[in-house]
Amino acid sequence: MSISVAGDYYQVMIEEKEDTGNEDDLDTRYFMIQRQFEMPDGGKIYIETHDYDYIGNFRVSRAELTPNRIFLRLQRNKSQDIEVTFKISKRKYHELIRVLRIMIPDIQVAGTANP
Repeated sequence: MSISVAGDYYQVMIEEKEDTGNEDDLDTRYFMIQRQFEMPDGGKIYIETHDYDYIGNFRVSRAELTPNRIFLRLQRNKSQDIEVTFKISKRKYHELIRVLRIMIPDIQVAGTANP
């Protein structure tokens, strides 16, 4: 997992690589969420994944974070729900909470009081 902040741009990338033993044959599954605050974005986030059904700019109607899972419900007609599981250190989890609360202010974080 990588978490990056550059000025008004925020990004979280979760990537899984399955090694089949062949260097040229790496199947990469990934989930990336971005938000920028330089220009008005209407509260939308940009999502990109290996699944083309989940690429684009979306409003989030529900978001939940636990130490090993993120769940998003997107405001759209099809493929509304995204759930991604991961392993992360405690330090990096706190960084993830901080960045996602900026990107998605209404996110519910397990075990914490949400402002």
